[in-house]
Amino acid sequence: MKRILFLTLLSCVGLCTHVMAEEKKGDHDKEEERSISHAPVKVEIVNDGVMLHFMVSFDNVFIQVVDDSGIPLFERLLSISSPQSYYIPVSTRENPYLLIVSGDDVYQEFPINL
Repeated sequence: MKRILFLTLLSCVGLCTHVMAEEKKGDHDKEEERSISHAPVKVEIVNDGVMLHFMVSFDNVFIQVVDDSGIPLFERLLSISSPQSYYIPVSTRENPYLLIVSGDDVYQEFPINL
């Protein structure tokens, strides 16, 4: 009888430990998903312009800022060899803007209202 009671208690402790470990692992995975971004380009609006943060390298990337009628206000072809940032001065007179980043394996559009 003692043997059965001991084995039952041991099984319960083992099961509880396993369940708690899986819950902790699940919380860790969710936190990693929130903190890791797979976006190759991030955009930050600064005082009088836009800061582009390139997270990966690109052989050629074309940056274009167009107004709401589609007229290009800024165009630049860049080669990004390592993660870096690039600043684009933007006038606040024409609003809204559309920032287009296109090139090797990337095409992103960012609507911008200053």
